[in-house]
Amino acid sequence: MKRALITVYRRFPLTILGFPAAIGLFRVLGSAFAASNAYAYFFSLTGLSLLGFLMLLAFLQARKIGEDEIVWHSRHRVFAGKEPAPHGLELNRSRLLPFFRVRFRLTGTLKAETRVLGYHSQSGRFKPSEGFVVPLPLGIPHCGSFHAELALSVEDIFGLTRCCIGTPVSRLIPVLPGILHRPVRYRIAERGSEEKSRVKESEVERYYMREYVPGDRFRDINWKASGRGDKLFTRISPVAQDESTTVTLWARFHTGDCRPSPALLAMAEYQKSWIVTFLLRIKEEHPDFMFQVFINQDEYLLENDEDLESFAAALGSRWFTTTPAEPPPLPREGRVYLFSSSADESPEHIRQLFPRVEFSLHLSRIARRDERNGEKAVGISLYPDYRGEDLPSPALLLGMFRQQTRFSRRVPGIDEEAVLIPLIGSSGEGKS
Repeated sequence: MKRALITVYRRFPLTILGFPAAIGLFRVLGSAFAASNAYAYFFSLTGLSLLGFLMLLAFLQARKIGEDEIVWHSRHRVFAGKEPAPHGLELNRSRLLPFFRVRFRLTGTLKAETRVLGYHSQSGRFKPSEGFVVPLPLGIPHCGSFHAELALSVEDIFGLTRCCIGTPVSRLIPVLPGILHRPVRYRIAERGSEEKSRVKESEVERYYMREYVPGDRFRDINWKASGRGDKLFTRISPVAQDESTTVTLWARFHTGDCRPSPALLAMAEYQKSWIVTFLLRIKEEHPDFMFQVFINQDEYLLENDEDLESFAAALGSRWFTTTPAEPPPLPREGRVYLFSSSADESPEHIRQLFPRVEFSLHLSRIARRDERNGEKAVGISLYPDYRGEDLPSPALLLGMFRQQTRFSRRVPGIDEEAVLIPLIGSSGEGKS
């Protein structure tokens, strides 16, 4: 039923202004029949003829444009709460009559898994020309999966008639977590320093050699041995060097009540941005490092920039779930960087499950009343650039009235903490 109503609305040839104008002209025509008024006949028939002529011209031009190539430039990445991505629309071979324009309407729903977080809409009119790209700046306040739909139509400049161009184009656009402007604290495991010292003493260490395989590290090529022949050879140490360069993270998105609320959304947004910032900062300082990341019970192995971008898209679309019965397959020893929130009820019990693992706990929680004016609290704006285009979901607004004092509870053994104040409709700083 909903789909049928949307189809009828899109195919209706009159706009919001044109429909009452047509109704008024038909009423005048009816009055002219009743009163035998020649002036009313002439006025109403002329107006209806003009509307019909405009509808015919709009229909013919819409069919012509629908046969041409319509290019939607959406390759630029979209970061939550940051500057809008410079997307664009291009109609290369299309021409319009002087009194007509093309109207675009970009609408969509932002989701985190199955939870609807908000809605986005923007529209505008333009006259296509060769080489002209219509700017479609796309800025979304939250990270997730943006289910976008772009609809085009031909309208007259008076805003009375219209005709849709083809069928709307649908696209799934990942909204990545924004990068935080904050330092990253981390410590390399002691075995890493031992491994580094072992690498420095490579003159006395015995290496195996094999023929170079694409994907081998550039620094492992034995140039002296390779110079004696016409093939490249790679040094393979009997001690696995990659073991010391794998950093393990565990991101927990667990809570007893998964229904959206401003407090839960603020913690999720900051926690996702914190994780991505953490990974990028370490990668900048140590390009050879690899990451083993667990999101709840799902495992990701990140080796290069492409893996990081794919992981950021998967992380942005995550939402809270109920606490699982079994933990993920973490390493049984070494250091694990644990990212969680005060909505999680069991981070303090994790150390008991892995007694030989050294956890570094990074926690985000909601500020208590006595912390609202403190320097440590960070204002998280849920809609920092509200311009009437972004609307929160009704479920998110209803969550404002639920009692969520447990989100401000303290957790012992924290290495780093982010104290958040969720705000709606006002600007906040994304750093601490």
